Amino acid sequence: MATLTLQTDGTASKEFGIGATITIGRLHDNAVVIDQPAVSSHHACIFREGETFVLEDLQSTNGTFVNQRRISRCRLRHDDVILIGTEKLTFNARSEGPVVDADRAIAEETAGETIVMNAEARASGDAAAAGPLGQLRVLDGNTDQSEYSLESHTSLIGKAEWSLIRLNGWLTPNVALAITRNRHGYVATRLGGKVAVNGQPIGGRHDLKDGDVLSVGGLTIEFSLVADAVAEARPQDPAAA
Repeated sequence: MATLTLQTDGTASKEFGIGATITIGRLHDNAVVIDQPAVSSHHACIFREGETFVLEDLQSTNGTFVNQRRISRCRLRHDDVILIGTEKLTFNARSEGPVVDADRAIAEETAGETIVMNAEARASGDAAAAGPLGQLRVLDGNTDQSEYSLESHTSLIGKAEWSLIRLNGWLTPNVALAITRNRHGYVATRLGGKVAVNGQPIGGRHDLKDGDVLSVGGLTIEFSLVADAVAEARPQDPAAA
């Protein structure tokens, strides 16, 4: 499994496994958290493209660097050094040792489990998967399903075979849109191609609201929040009746 290794003061820290995608940024809904003012909320994303991995800057304020060169999009090679803020992350294409599952790491709250750089560990309940579950309903276009549940930390829409919703077409990017789940709700981040929300093109991040309609890769999709079935099924307090 390919990994990212976070380094502090030149010393190797913890490795994070890269599955289909991994996000890096200041907020705790990222798989790799770097808590620095110079780091954007959602700074960069790494995703699989065929047999290789691609690093994409998510329109960050201060930029993403690979081997001391600022990039907007870069195909990663073994031992490439990524600089975000003042922290270095080394890409390892051939790691065979034990690694941290990136999706699990998002939900871990202690500094011993989630890597938080240059900041005190936050003891507050910052669960990444709190709140109602998101759902996408296809209004127009050809897809394998008519509805998709957004259960993962990051769900992708694109031509790549590991995408939650597969797109077709020669000019369709492998990853057009990433939808990230955090404790506040869902955030859509355009990664390629033309993406619009409620008819308005977006170039970066957009906080999704119940009823938003997304247009991406020839598809029209409605985002909705599923009611908490457990809460609805809970018996009413007789004293409150």
